[in-house]
Order: sequence, then structure tokens, then C-alpha cells
Amino acid sequence: MATFEAQVEALTSLSIDGSSSPTQTELTQFLTDGAAEVINSMPRKLKFLCATEDTFTSTAVGSESETLESGQILQVTRNDGTIEQPCREIPAMLRGRASDSDDMAAATATDPVYYVYNGKINSLPASGNCKYLEVNNPAVAFGDSSVNNFPDEYEYLIPVYASIKSLQNAMASKAGNTDVNSALNLITSKLSTTATNISNAATEIGLAKAEAAEIATYTDTASGSNIETAADGIATAVAKFQADGGDPALFGDETQYKTGDGLKRVNTALDVAISYINGNHPSGDYDLAANLSDIDTELTNEDTELGGARIQQAQTTLSAVQAQINIAQAHIADWNAAVGALSSEIQGFATEVSSRNNVVGAKTQAVQSFISTANTYLAEAQSNISLANAKAGEVQSRLSVITTEYAFMEKQQAKLQADYEKGIQIMRGA
Repeated sequence: MATFEAQVEALTSLSIDGSSSPTQTELTQFLTDGAAEVINSMPRKLKFLCATEDTFTSTAVGSESETLESGQILQVTRNDGTIEQPCREIPAMLRGRASDSDDMAAATATDPVYYVYNGKINSLPASGNCKYLEVNNPAVAFGDSSVNNFPDEYEYLIPVYASIKSLQNAMASKAGNTDVNSALNLITSKLSTTATNISNAATEIGLAKAEAAEIATYTDTASGSNIETAADGIATAVAKFQADGGDPALFGDETQYKTGDGLKRVNTALDVAISYINGNHPSGDYDLAANLSDIDTELTNEDTELGGARIQQAQTTLSAVQAQINIAQAHIADWNAAVGALSSEIQGFATEVSSRNNVVGAKTQAVQSFISTANTYLAEAQSNISLANAKAGEVQSRLSVITTEYAFMEKQQAKLQADYEKGIQIMRGA
């Protein structure tokens, strides 16, 4: 005869071993529980086939010693010295009266009683040899193929019961499928990481936008922008060097530095000095050329007094010439100062343009760096999403298999349940 394990496997299509659902240990428990339930469902006459006879010596009330195994007592007898007298059951609370010979309910050798108290059985009168039939629930192992003290015609109900419980166990295990749970945990992890990736990418893009907005303040061609203002400043300063520019318009056509405001004053002063030298001094007595000639003549004539007077006149003229030269030098200094100021202004604006262009270049690199980092996060997010999708497909595939298996087990469990209940009804009718 096939083992109970083999019978259960045949009924359920399960493969049972030490690590399956159920395990062989669990199957043993299902078989044992099944035997107990079938016995409990039996009519009394069939339970006699499952009972064993035990003996004990009755004792006085309060010294009960015979411990029951199941609590299902089919019959109790006490030997009166000649025959086995059947014992009638009394409530445990009447045990005192039954032991009192003067009480109307006192037990006698020909009318013995028994009671169960605190999990122990006892008979009265005391000191009698007693026997009792007790229904014991057998232990049934997965490797067994039969059960002792059990009606053969209903033994099949035990593996049917165990099959029902095994299918319930297997269906329950489907809900905690390790592969599915692992895939779901991975999906959850990847989606969580993806959310972090997207958040990080958004942060980087926000930083790039901020840098780009700042760049716009430097490069915008609209009036008042930083680089535009500096460039306009350069153009304005440069225009001042040109004839058609604003004051002082240092360079341009000849009129600007001959007759205009530029070098005109220098030219005028020098012209005056030259005229003094050429004898155009306002006082005719201070003709420098004539005085110098007279000095030479007077010195030749050894007229030192007159020569000294001429020298004095020449020195006066030279002083006037020097004054005009000083005026010219002052105007030249003003010219150089104006040129220097405009040059500094141009250089300042040029330096600002260069500086702001450098800032723009640095910020442009920063924007590119932020965007590159954001793209890295987005690429990682895409990779995580792809992996999550792959695992989702795996979960769907596994769930499809599990659903098919679960549906089969559910139908088979229902069929076996119906067969089991039918068998119990037949057994009870017997």
C-alpha cells in the first residue's frame, strides 16, 4: 500500500519534501489531526474499533491516580470478585456521596460508579480492579501506510483530510512567494531611487537656470545690461578722441588742435613766444633780435653800460618768451591729462567688459556642468525605470503562473472537501 505521503501527492499534485509547502513534518501533523477529526466524527459503535483497554485500581476519593489520554471513555468495569460489573458514570461532584456507604447514592460492588476529575478517572467502591476503554487519537506519520485501531473502510478519509490541509498550506505560501516578493522589493527600491534621481536632476536644472538667468544680466543686449553698458562706455570715450565726438574731442581734423579747443592754446602760446623772439614784442624796445645785435655791438665798442642795458632788455624779452612757453607747457599738461583720463576710462570699461566676459565664461561652464550632472541623474533614472519594468514583467509572469496554480489548487481543495464531507456522512450513517 502506498504511503500517506504518496497518497496526498497523488491527490494534490504537490511534491512534498523537507522544505516544501507543506513540509513532511507539517504533513505528519495534518495526518494526525485528520485521524483525530475522523474519530471524533464516528458514531459510538465505530469508536470501539479505535479504543484501547487500560486497567487501574480504584482509590479513595481525593487520591485519584489514573490519568486519561483523550477523555473519550466508552465503558468502565469493576471486578466484584466474580464478574466485571459495568460502572455507571456520575458527575465528579457526587463522588463524596458515592463513597459514603450511608448515603442513598453510595456505590456498591454490584453497582459501581466512575467519574472523571481533574483529568483522572476513578471508580467506586475503592480498591477494586477496574478496566476502561479509552479512544486514543493515533499519531500518523507521513511515511505510514496504515493506522492501527482504525476501521479500514474509513482510513482513506485521513489522507483526504491531509490533502485538503496541504492544499491550503500551499495556497497560503503563494501569497508569500519569495521570488515575487524579491522582485517587488527590487521594483520598490528602483522606483524610490528613480524618484531621488529625478529630484536631484531637477535641483541641478534649477541651478543651471539660475546661472543662465545671471548670464542674461551680463549679456542681454537691452539697454542698461552690464556688458552693453561697459561697451557703450568704451565707444563714448573713444568718440571723445574724434573730431565729431563730444568735448574735448582731442583728435580729428586740423581745426580741432589748431583752431579748436584741443592744442590751439598750446599753438597760440608758442606763436606768441616766437613773435617775441622775432621782434614782435608789444614794446619795440624789447626786440630780442635787435637787442642781441646791440649787445654784440656795445660789447665790441666796450660800452658796457649800454651793453648791460641791452642785456637787461633781452632778458625781459626772454622772460616773456619763457612765460608763453610755460603757458604752452601747461596746456600740453592739460592735453596729456585729458588723454590719460580718456585712456583710463577706455581701459576701465575694457577691463570691465573682459572681467564680465570671464564671469560669463565661468558661469557658462557652470551651466554646462549642472546640465551634465542632471543628464547623469536622468540616465540613471532611466536605467532604474528599465530595470523596474523588467522586474514588473517578471512579476507579472510569475503571478500568471501562481494564479493558474492557485486556481487548480482551489478547485482541487473544494473537490476533496466535498469528498471528505461525503465520506463523513456515510460513516455517520453507518
